[in-house]
Amino acid sequence: MTQIKLSPQTLSVLKNYSTINSSIVIRKGNQLKTISVGENSVATYVCEEQFPQDFAIYDLSKFLSAISLFESPTLQFGDPNYVLITGGGKNMKYYFSDPEITLKSAPDRDIKFPETDMEFTLSHADIISILDASSIFNMNDVKISSENGQIILTVCDKEDDTSNTYFQTISGETTGDYEMFMKIENLRLWKPDSIPERASGSYNVKISSKLITEWKHSKLNLTYYIALEP
Repeated sequence: MTQIKLSPQTLSVLKNYSTINSSIVIRKGNQLKTISVGENSVATYVCEEQFPQDFAIYDLSKFLSAISLFESPTLQFGDPNYVLITGGGKNMKYYFSDPEITLKSAPDRDIKFPETDMEFTLSHADIISILDASSIFNMNDVKISSENGQIILTVCDKEDDTSNTYFQTISGETTGDYEMFMKIENLRLWKPDSIPERASGSYNVKISSKLITEWKHSKLNLTYYIALEP
């Protein structure tokens, strides 16, 4: 029987994953992956824990809530059908789901990112400003554009040229002039809880005209691949 204690960081990333897909398949090893139901967002995280077996969780939020019932919980693996959660004299058997039911929540291959056409860094504050502007104006799109070497992120409604807009000029590199769009709802990045982490955390962003983006966290081995709109 193998025992694992999930770190607060791993639990925090899994909580973020539950906003991308309600189910998850965790593979043997230390790499956690998820994919959105629409298959337009993939995330991968290399954690400090080593999982001894493959297992599937149908409702990730419920699983995390079950873990939160315990103080300093230990996950004991040994049975192929369930994990035993223990701590403080309490015990719980949490049964895995049928992998066939949750198979679509498991990316089956690594993503090979194509050539990069734009590259820049976004701070935690930059990302929050974009999300807040989207909420205030009820806008669902982010336009990522470059012109004469300048990169601009614009929160907008791409179907309405007269709508309110919010834009930020970002320092970075670009291979030419581009205009591409992303849905705000797909921008489900992990965000730290503590103020010091917010100040130090950022994402290195790569944009490809092949309609895919890569968001790599500066402190964690955490990467998101998010599709752009055709």
